[in-house]
Amino acid sequence: MNTGTEKSTKMFSFLSPTKLLGGSGALGNLSFEIKEKGASRPLVIMDEYAQRLGYFREVKRAMKEDDIAIVSTCSGVTGVPRDCDAAVAKFKQFDCDCIIGLGGSEVINVAKAVKLMLGQNIAAFDMFRYDPVVKRMKYGGTDAPLFLLPCGIPSGIEVSTRVHIVDGDANMFYNFDSRRACASAVVLDRRLTDIMPARAIGAAGLNALAMGILGFVETPDNMIAQSYATSAIHVVTNSLLPAMRHNADPKYLLAIYAAIVEAGVAYYNVRGSIFRDLVTELTMRTHADHAIVAQILFPYFYRTRMSDERIFKGVLMPIAGEEVYASTNFNARDKVASERIAEFWDKVTELAELPTKLSQIGAVQSDFPAIAQAVIGRYRGVDPDVGNFTYITELLENAF
Repeated sequence: MNTGTEKSTKMFSFLSPTKLLGGSGALGNLSFEIKEKGASRPLVIMDEYAQRLGYFREVKRAMKEDDIAIVSTCSGVTGVPRDCDAAVAKFKQFDCDCIIGLGGSEVINVAKAVKLMLGQNIAAFDMFRYDPVVKRMKYGGTDAPLFLLPCGIPSGIEVSTRVHIVDGDANMFYNFDSRRACASAVVLDRRLTDIMPARAIGAAGLNALAMGILGFVETPDNMIAQSYATSAIHVVTNSLLPAMRHNADPKYLLAIYAAIVEAGVAYYNVRGSIFRDLVTELTMRTHADHAIVAQILFPYFYRTRMSDERIFKGVLMPIAGEEVYASTNFNARDKVASERIAEFWDKVTELAELPTKLSQIGAVQSDFPAIAQAVIGRYRGVDPDVGNFTYITELLENAF
């Protein structure tokens, strides 16, 4: 029994050694960051868009006058395990000493996986999955500095210990959490994105809001993660609509990009997330954009949890501000927060013309039992109420 003198706060750990560089001049500091780590021969891992849209050219131009030689590139990366193997081989073949990840979330995750593989001195991604000796191996390989340059819109995983590799062909995904996967620096620069359409900004912003809210309510004892989540929620609710209406203004875009990264810090501090696993599974099966799937599913997800009053009370302040929070009765704060979330969500989805049902992105209703079984098998959280077959299938049916 709790007598009132016992400590209720549980122990938490927080690690974020990554430097975040943001703004119009951020890319110009990349050479300095590389040199500061004693490196000068980067391997650039990128997707086809980074090369086709000129982002790789911008990176080379930014380092043109510095003594940094891009000695090899691994292009056309799609995020599958064989991309990791190819990048490790090129790193060793050309005697590289650091890694630059340039592109979308698939590239970011491959670059982080390559850093882990080099650290364990293994050449094949399969060894992560099947060799128990490797999983316990001490890091005796190369600790390569990693620099992440998200192109377009960041995903939130950049400033985290998480590595997430999806193998769509095998309908599998693999998660690793390691401090050695952390980047030395993440660069958010306007030169690495075009003018984004309102639809893309809206989906990314709502995905960030979902990550921020879940990062807040699922880490009640981690006040640092909650601080990141609170900041992200506040920025998204204040800057997303202006960013969609004035998407040529770098001020608003940078605010949303920074909020996505902040939300990701909180979100990936959650040990196990049924929402995260569901979004990943649906993304693999529908081939829809991850942010699109997340913004469809989240409204249905949080509505099923409103019966638990602890969930949304604390979210009201960053969403609605101090005045509304102070003037709202304590017992009504969860309800008011939910109303504000729904109002904001509807406004963004309408303005951006975003899909609001899983049926609109090609989800197949008959797949729901298999999706539920797959997610239950992967769930590593501590909430038994959401980790069961009936809850998941009913949630998917409601969102369909």
